[in-house]
Amino acid sequence: MTEFDLYLALGDSMSIDFYPAADAGRDGRIGRDTIGAAALLYENDSELFPDFARHDLKSFLPSIKHINLTFDGATTFDLLDPERVSSFPEYRGRALVTLTLGGNDLLQVISRKGRDDSVDLTKAVVELTKRYEEVLTIICKKLPTSTVILTTVYDPTDGTGVLPTSSPLFDSALPIGYLHTYNDYIRSCAAKSPFLLADVHKHFDGHGALCGAAEKFWYWKPSPIEPGYRGASEIRRVWLDALGF
Repeated sequence: MTEFDLYLALGDSMSIDFYPAADAGRDGRIGRDTIGAAALLYENDSELFPDFARHDLKSFLPSIKHINLTFDGATTFDLLDPERVSSFPEYRGRALVTLTLGGNDLLQVISRKGRDDSVDLTKAVVELTKRYEEVLTIICKKLPTSTVILTTVYDPTDGTGVLPTSSPLFDSALPIGYLHTYNDYIRSCAAKSPFLLADVHKHFDGHGALCGAAEKFWYWKPSPIEPGYRGASEIRRVWLDALGF
């Protein structure tokens, strides 16, 4: 087991606490507010998830520090913003980084395509992959001895292109093929050191629009592009698997 002494979480709402906490509240569950994927990886909520008791970074590595810089709506543009980059720690120790990024970029360009048919989705995905690579370059420069877990983007439509609940922004089938292209790119990046792959897209398949039962649904019902508390735990599970913990 690698003896990490810092855990840095970067990225979007796949990692944050808000939606999982809201979901647990809707279900009448009792638990703390910090139950997003990044928070659970660092320290499990044993009341909500007894199966993960003492199966977290804090239990494995008691001295590890945690910095969570994830935020709702994060895009590659945000993580390349100079002010945002300046908030990344410069660290030469043994750091673990989780990255959830790119889903909002795709949703934004798909939304623009709905208003402007001239938008070239293929070109947009190519540009997205270039920005993602720039983000990775910055992470490796700031934390040169880090281990970085790259996370594929889940698909709440389960390949159908149709979200489980209606949305005024996405009232027609989504072009899911572009998500597959982007996830394939992330998989290719993860084949290179110092990156690991957390294939959340694969793990979540069948737990969205086609799940068939409420207990198998891993998204936040009011807006199923967000993870529910079960989903946050499952993202954490894939990260732990990637680490071999």
